[in-house]
Amino acid sequence: MRLSKYILGLSVMTLMAGCSENAWNDHLEGFEVPPVAGGVTNAEYVLTTDDYKNLANLDVNKALAESLGESDALKAIGTNGCFLTQEQAVRYIPALLESTDKNLPYFTYNNGSAVKLTFNVSDNVPEEVQAINAGTLTYTLTEQDYQMVWDSEEDYINGFAPELPAAGSLPAILKRNLQAEAGQYAVVSYNEAQVNPVFGNPGASDDPAWEITSVISQLQEGDNASINGIITAINARGFVVSDNSGSLLCYQASGFDQNAVSLYSQVTVKGAVSSYNKGLQIGITSENYEIVGEGEYTYPAPKEVSGADMDAAILATEPFAAQYVTLTGTVSISGNYYNINVPGAETAIGSGYMVPDYIKAQLEDGKEYRFCGYFMAISGGKYYNIVITSVAAPGSKVASRVIRRAPAATVSTEVKNAIYRFDGSVWTTVSDLMVLNPSDYSKMGLSYLNFSGAQPEQYLPTYLKVTFPYAAEEAVKTVAYLYHTSDGDSYQAREYTLTGGDWKVNAGQTTCQFVKTSNEWVYNPSVVIDLPYVRNSGLTYEYFMEIVKWVYEDICVPMGDTSMTSGKYFLDYRANAEFYSGASAYYGNVDIRATSALQHVPDGYTGYDGLTDEEITLLIKKRFSVETLPVALSVFNPDAEPVEGMQVTYTVNFTAYDNAPIETSIVYEVIGKGQFRYLSSTWVEEGQDADW
Repeated sequence: MRLSKYILGLSVMTLMAGCSENAWNDHLEGFEVPPVAGGVTNAEYVLTTDDYKNLANLDVNKALAESLGESDALKAIGTNGCFLTQEQAVRYIPALLESTDKNLPYFTYNNGSAVKLTFNVSDNVPEEVQAINAGTLTYTLTEQDYQMVWDSEEDYINGFAPELPAAGSLPAILKRNLQAEAGQYAVVSYNEAQVNPVFGNPGASDDPAWEITSVISQLQEGDNASINGIITAINARGFVVSDNSGSLLCYQASGFDQNAVSLYSQVTVKGAVSSYNKGLQIGITSENYEIVGEGEYTYPAPKEVSGADMDAAILATEPFAAQYVTLTGTVSISGNYYNINVPGAETAIGSGYMVPDYIKAQLEDGKEYRFCGYFMAISGGKYYNIVITSVAAPGSKVASRVIRRAPAATVSTEVKNAIYRFDGSVWTTVSDLMVLNPSDYSKMGLSYLNFSGAQPEQYLPTYLKVTFPYAAEEAVKTVAYLYHTSDGDSYQAREYTLTGGDWKVNAGQTTCQFVKTSNEWVYNPSVVIDLPYVRNSGLTYEYFMEIVKWVYEDICVPMGDTSMTSGKYFLDYRANAEFYSGASAYYGNVDIRATSALQHVPDGYTGYDGLTDEEITLLIKKRFSVETLPVALSVFNPDAEPVEGMQVTYTVNFTAYDNAPIETSIVYEVIGKGQFRYLSSTWVEEGQDADW
């Protein structure tokens, strides 16, 4: 709605009383009221954090809140920096505008002045934020849960590990342990290790002859290879082995047992190098590879791959070894096929190769992720096949990871949180929704592992900037956090958008108008729109051209007109004026003359037959009032809404022309969102237009 171009309404619609303009004088004996500027002032203002606190501490608001039994709600306004509902804002803002000691000038404004105030209303925030704030379930994993995860009552740790990530098990654990309604959220706390546990007493190879090789980068199709390396990726048909020089796919045609190998194990592979779909590989059976120990591995920085890079890569004509890459795209799941649509790719489509179950458990159809993995083949002339090693949120930083193994008894864990939504049947993650971990609060320098007071506003923008340094402009993230009050702890959430390099909170901003009348500020959403008498410019031109377009499309075209410039129906040949209801964007007025109307009618038109000039003029006025001007009002004021308990009006001032300019006003009532009903006008005496 283009309210910046409007002169705001001055009609009086009082909802509540407040302090008078001179009330502060009672407290400052002998002090004169400061002079105010003459005339009416119209202003716009956005409430600040301090304004919410000041508003909540005003004695007049405290007394009002106490009388209504909502003292705690008033305190929450100051604490949270937002109103719960728009009705709260209407109740408590007038006292702030009338205050003399809160560094706001509005107590000096004259009667008739208007202020458009923008403020935060939690009811207007996204549904997922409202749902989290309304109440979130919590669950902490037990030892029995971890035994079920590791499928053993002996060989397990109280936590997840890189080879057994939390995302693969948490949905089932939540479903087993929580009763929830569709749409509810849950925060689950669990332990996570950064190393993979080794059960029993295995260790690094004690064979002094075993030493990691540097041969993979030199291998070609037809070579007989002998590789000592580390298993750095696993899929349903084999694994990727990496030595000091590169990586290679090891493929078993059938019968591969994923449980027989572990990530970051030391392995010896011997066999002939072949190629399939341009990817170099070694065919394996249980006879030509051997796990010789447990090792560690530092993943290199992956190559960032764009859609254009993928288009170029699928044109490869020579066999190649596996390449460690990262790409971001939207997942499309069909059965066992996990395709990745990457922006900018005209032909190439990413395709997860033989995706293992623990990776599948982290993916949802239609959502965007950042993947790391090994590009190892091209299929169907367009599929960019990768063995996926990790999944993360889009925009997240990919760092080199050192993955180690250690005896289970020495493995330490860290407490982590995850947030899930119940859709009525399963628990799923939500794109761009995260929850703070205990370590996040510690990194912010907070001794308590939660927020309180204004800390969300103070810390979260910086947290997002550090966590997502490569996020694109207009990226959206929702952060859930544990919030402490005197009534206890609960999970709350805020949505942020990256704007101009900074993360800005979406606190449900809304704008309302307050008007000063009888020395009191009151809520008044009614609006006055001035359409000046000027040619071919400004708001008048925009409004009247919208009317011209409507007359052409809804009146002229059905009658047979094929061009706005034909001049044969109700439009002027310049297509900037219409004579059905008289709107002229060219002259900036409404021509109500019968002579003009009769000069611009289609051949055979009988709508004016038998009417006097006065009756034709009255018909033109009626058309403009009830047919065409409401159309323009709806286009330019789509957010206008009715308010329960009061009549919201839009008054339009413009110039009519009947051989002389006539200043005219029409008043409309807002009856629905962007919908207007004619009430009255200065064209006719009261009662004469009752049937309009």
